[in-house]
Amino acid sequence: MNVLLLKPDFHDRHSFVCGEGELDNYLKKYALQDVKRNLTKVFVLEGKRSEEIVGYYTLSPLSFSKNEMKPELSQKLPRYPIPAILLGRLAVSIDYQKQGIGALLLMDAFLRVYQVSEESFGIYAIVVDAKNDNASSFYKHFGFTNFLDKKDRLFLPLENIKALVS
Repeated sequence: MNVLLLKPDFHDRHSFVCGEGELDNYLKKYALQDVKRNLTKVFVLEGKRSEEIVGYYTLSPLSFSKNEMKPELSQKLPRYPIPAILLGRLAVSIDYQKQGIGALLLMDAFLRVYQVSEESFGIYAIVVDAKNDNASSFYKHFGFTNFLDKKDRLFLPLENIKALVS
């Protein structure tokens, strides 16, 4: 099974069902539009048939203010916007859930972000918007921390990612 960029005329987006309507709908209706407008990159994990999508995630640029973080975490950060990558969506097909696929996709995202940070431009953290308490628990298991005023927005500094992918 490979994780690679979504191929418009190849991957079967319409058969993907993860049980979260918003995530299913995004892949089926909006993912390609966002890719064409260069708003995000969509990565898919191929199944036994290479056109099958086992899971997917999206990555986009983002910035945030140090004022959004707990003071003890932001002391050494500058006042200008902090560069980050938004892991906008992460979903696993209902047929493949509870098999570690979400963790595999997350680690793939970590590796890609780390490589970009080493080769192309500065990134302080990966940011996620957890859709529910289960998603929030999933991300916290990997070390993500909540922002101050946004209960469902979490981040993981690149220094932690570096330790996970090394």
